[in-house]
Amino acid sequence: MLMTIFSFIGLDTWSNAALLGYGLLAGLIVALAFSSQRWLLIYLFGGMAYWLAVEGIQSVISSRPMLAELSEWHSYVVAMGISWLPLVGWVLYRALRYEDVSQAVQQQRELEAARYIEHTPVYDDDYQPRFH
Repeated sequence: MLMTIFSFIGLDTWSNAALLGYGLLAGLIVALAFSSQRWLLIYLFGGMAYWLAVEGIQSVISSRPMLAELSEWHSYVVAMGISWLPLVGWVLYRALRYEDVSQAVQQQRELEAARYIEHTPVYDDDYQPRFH
């Protein structure tokens, strides 16, 4: 019955070991989805989506006449390099932004430290003593 339902996949050529392996894999994914560690599925599907993006970039590279003479391995390396460009841009943006933020935080700390003199009580700006 399985062979007729899934005939479009070509299950008749699969061995029993392959059916058992894929069945165990599907069962483990379902078990993981119902466990407390289901966040691991995000990494699983994220990795699949990333590799699909690399495959798409590699197919675009292979279809270009100028880049078609690259070997398959080289086109995958170029595709992965291109896929890392957004990450490099984001890291550079964060690094440059952090430098600005850290300077502002450093200036704020210096101003707060200058307000307080050693061995004096620390009061808020609107503090009113009860005695005169």
